Formats: sequence, C-alpha cells, structure tokens
Amino acid sequence: MKSWHLMPIGNTTHFFISIVVGTAIFVALLALLHRLPPRMKKYLIISCTFIAGLFTVTEYLWPTRLVDGEQVNPLTPYLQPVFNYWMLILVWTIGLGVISLAIVHGRRLVRRQPGWHNSLAFFIALCAMLIAGFACWGGMSDRPMYKTYDVLFRGLLVNLDAAMFSLLAFYIASAAYRAFRVRTVEAALLMCAALIVMLGFVSFGVKLTSWLPTVGFWSYFRMENLSAWILNWINSPGYRAVIIGVEVGALAMAMRLWLSLERGAFFSQES
Repeated sequence: MKSWHLMPIGNTTHFFISIVVGTAIFVALLALLHRLPPRMKKYLIISCTFIAGLFTVTEYLWPTRLVDGEQVNPLTPYLQPVFNYWMLILVWTIGLGVISLAIVHGRRLVRRQPGWHNSLAFFIALCAMLIAGFACWGGMSDRPMYKTYDVLFRGLLVNLDAAMFSLLAFYIASAAYRAFRVRTVEAALLMCAALIVMLGFVSFGVKLTSWLPTVGFWSYFRMENLSAWILNWINSPGYRAVIIGVEVGALAMAMRLWLSLERGAFFSQES
C-alpha cells in the first residue's frame, strides 16, 4: 500500500491535512520566534534554513532506484509534502504582507494623511478581488461572480499592467536617448547594432531593404536577416556568458544563505 505522501495533491483529504499541519507548524514557529531573545532567534533561523537546504540537496544527490517506473530514494516520498508545507509558509508570508499593507494604508486612511485616496482605492480593489475570487471558487464560468472576477482581472488588472509596461518601455527609450552619447568607436557600433535590431522588428525597417533578393548572397543584407544575425551570433554568446556568471553568483549566494554566512539586518540586532 502506498503511503499518503505519494498521493497526488488532488486528494482533498490529504491536501487539507497538509494545510492544517503546515499551518500549525508555521503558527508554532512564529509564536516561538516572538518569545525568544534575539540570539536564540538567530540559532533557530539558522537551524531551520540549514535543515531545509540539507533535505533538498540530499534528496537530489542521493542515488535512486527504479520503483514502479519511477526513480526514487528514501527521501523521495517526503518531497511532495515538504514542498506543500513550504508553499503554505509562502502563502502565509504573503498574507502577512497583505496584513502589513492593510495596517499602513488603514492608518493613513483614518488619519487622512496625504494620499489617503490611494489607500481607499487599495482597500476597494482588495475587497473586490477577494469577494469575487472566493465567490467563484471552483471555476464555474456560468456564475455571475465569475464574470465579475473576469472583468476585474482580465478586463482591468491585465490592461492596467499592459499600459504600465507600455509607458515604461517609452520611458526607457527616452532615457536611453538622453543618456547615450556617441563619443567612441565602440559606442557608435553599439548604436548601429541597436538601430539595426530595432528596424528588423518593425515593418518600416523591413520595407527599407525589401528590394533585396530573398535568396543568395545579398539576402543576408536584408534588415530582418541582419537583425537576426546580430541577435543569434553576436548577442547570444555574450548573453550566455552573462547568464553563466549570474548563475555562478546565485549559487554562491545560495550557499551563503544555506550556511548562514550572509549577515542581514536581523543578525545585526543580536545581543
């Protein structure tokens, strides 16, 4: 008989058991953190961080064996419930963030501080999305509240995000135009490459070289082909080198966090 740890998350009973147990663990740890002195808080955080990282690393590196068509090791059955608990902790931290925002905006709204109308808009949007989201639980598209949720999310939030990022793109372009100065040969090459790449993605740039043949030697000088060549053969190697450096740095930072070598504001409060 399989253990409940191997059951899919769709099993409602086991899923709610995970929620209850994970919530109890999180609340207990939070209450314990509030009652401990700073030095003991430090040791508790270091211990939890090390154990969590050690479990993940050990499960990944432990040799596996084939069981029912799956590669497993002794820690594999506990991987899914542990990840469920971590997701619950993440949800709780998001909830704490919402509570913190509510406290900050509620204080500003009660005291009628400058910008209180923005705080009012925050509470209206928060309550509207919460009510609509919980009312259409289960995804029934024929429910009236589901249509309200669809209007709030796809009709309002998605469009506001698109408008914000569109304005941000124009702002970045204008800032680059004001800040960029062609003073060296390298800067001139960079500007020409950027111009070719941008022209290769718009219809106006493609029409500039549309008179060139689509096959043969001269086809390489068409704007869309020049843009693709710059992106694939010049930009990609440099981009991959940067990504490798970033990943190495992320690995080093992860090791520092796992071994508690990174010191932040909390550890500076140690007495």
